[in-house]
Amino acid sequence: MEKAASRIDKHPWVFWHRYFSRKSDCWKEGPFKNRKRIMKTLCAKAGVQYFRYHALRHAGASLMDNINTPIGTIQKILGHENRRTTEIYLHSLTKLRSRQYAIMRLQGKIHTRSLTQQKRHSTRLRAKCLKLLVH
Repeated sequence: MEKAASRIDKHPWVFWHRYFSRKSDCWKEGPFKNRKRIMKTLCAKAGVQYFRYHALRHAGASLMDNINTPIGTIQKILGHENRRTTEIYLHSLTKLRSRQYAIMRLQGKIHTRSLTQQKRHSTRLRAKCLKLLVH
């Protein structure tokens, strides 16, 4: 844990690199200035399809929200000056998740019923079919 703390103290950036500066003719350390290029490189190294940098912010906010991180903490991490901005941000994520969940459920990729509920449902269906056949 101390290693991570010292690394954070040494470099305030999440994505940084060591590069040779032609202007000063020496090696320097600094943040990546071209996020698109670093994301393409990281995605290629990870073997995943390219996605934009902003998706990491959304994913991070979503993860923090899912583990009930206080909204003030999420606000500070995301760097929002206004708490309302964070609330809107999290609300849009919740709305998006709900839509995605509904689509997956319609496609049959998510089964929301428990085994007991499924048995009750199939029993009711059989009963309805029997009633239709008898009448």
